[in-house]
Amino acid sequence: MKNARSEDIEHCIRTNLFEISTDDIGVGICTIVTHGRRRLHLEGAALVEFLRRVVAGLVTGGASPEDPTFVTPENPRGLAHFGADTPEEIADGVVAAWVAKGMPDPDWGDWRFNSAENRAWLEEVADQMRRDAEAKAR
Repeated sequence: MKNARSEDIEHCIRTNLFEISTDDIGVGICTIVTHGRRRLHLEGAALVEFLRRVVAGLVTGGASPEDPTFVTPENPRGLAHFGADTPEEIADGVVAAWVAKGMPDPDWGDWRFNSAENRAWLEEVADQMRRDAEAKAR
């Protein structure tokens, strides 16, 4: 079985952290899993370990996870919390949820990682859209 090299994992972390810093919507695990499967030809335990290490690296770099299944009125962005929210606990929780689904190619929007700055900007945009809709309805 092929395992990911440390430099491949570090490259994926750096690339995705850059993507998060330049893209308002963040990065999803669909991007990470696709990278592992298609570019690095990983499957099974090697793919699980690759995803776990990349997610831990993203969280260490300041990203946090969100998933539509966690959206509530009190949690409109669907932020996910695992234990004490250490990078390892978050990575283990995200990977466990993905493995429990059968390790599929994730859909766009499943388990997204974003920065607090991007989330704040997205909230501003959503608030402005609500205000515009309310003004139009009057």
